[in-house]
Amino acid sequence: MDVFTSSSMPFYKFGDILFLQKIEKSALTKFIIKRFKDTGKKIDKSLAEMIVDMAECHPYYVQQLAQLVWLRSTSECSKEIVLNSHENLILQLDYLFQKLTDDLSNTQVNFLKALISDETQLSSKYVINLYNLGTSANVARIKSSLENKEVIDLFDNSITILDPMYNYWLKHYYFKLG
Repeated sequence: MDVFTSSSMPFYKFGDILFLQKIEKSALTKFIIKRFKDTGKKIDKSLAEMIVDMAECHPYYVQQLAQLVWLRSTSECSKEIVLNSHENLILQLDYLFQKLTDDLSNTQVNFLKALISDETQLSSKYVINLYNLGTSANVARIKSSLENKEVIDLFDNSITILDPMYNYWLKHYYFKLG
């Protein structure tokens, strides 16, 4: 955003800024099924949807996970192949995610834990005390900092972790909540 919106940047007001929505689940599912079929392999619609859901419609991760599944499938895909491929992808990203998390402050990590734990009132006294977030003003600073680091996105009064695989890794490997 800064490249196009900051007057000190070379591409300031270079063009219109478009905010793209995620590609629809059905389109990604059809794409996976077609690519498998084009190479003589078969994947059920439910398994293609599973890939898309695991990647939360994130095009890069859908393609990466689908490729891992495709490589492990000889002629037909199975649920076990999808689950093993997803696990393998998470493990491939482990060092990157550990480094990213290590570079965050304790309160930022605590904030992510609250977010992953489905807390909705992140500035409430209860959540601040439970997750040791400091003050409500500090929560606002944490949000801003994590957004600037492109860890979270604040959109329509909701907060999401931008990277779906990082979200999964935090929940299942770092915090071991699921």
